[in-house]
Amino acid sequence: MDASLRTSTALLERSGTYVIQLLKRFEAILALAPVEGKDRNATAVEAYEIEVQTAALVRSAEDILSLTRSLKEAWLFGQLNSVGGTQGTPQTDDDARAVGEALQRLLKLQNF
Repeated sequence: MDASLRTSTALLERSGTYVIQLLKRFEAILALAPVEGKDRNATAVEAYEIEVQTAALVRSAEDILSLTRSLKEAWLFGQLNSVGGTQGTPQTDDDARAVGEALQRLLKLQNF
């Protein structure tokens, strides 16, 4: 992931854009849904438009999934600058050790 795309502003902008696209496509499908009082030609055109909007809706959902996948990859490989990433680490390690020790004691008590 390019460094300029990893900033919180860029990531928020991308996610906001994808969500807006998703909502616009869904709204367009709902607007085309009423069929009452329309002739066959209008219904056929609207059915085609619904298919087009559905394909675009699926593409928007795929864009959101792609963004989350790239965020996960960046987080796993340490390329994502997380907020307060170094501040919470010692406390988290201490908590993890305490939980591990408590589980060990519990297992010994139950003879596992």
